[in-house]
Amino acid sequence: MDNHKRKLNSILKKIENARFLLNSLIQEKKGNLLDPEVVKFSQFLDQLLSEYDHIKNNNLL
Repeated sequence: MDNHKRKLNSILKKIENARFLLNSLIQEKKGNLLDPEVVKFSQFLDQLLSEYDHIKNNNLL
């Protein structure tokens, strides 16, 4: 497997984990999407998704 695919697989695993944790946090906060912890974690997930998109579309590594 080349380095590009390894990077994509690695970030996909991080995204899956972050999505699971964000959903758990939302349940913990009783669905309050405006809770500061939820917002901060959602922004972190957005950064991961942006990084994935950037790598995928630009084949950068």
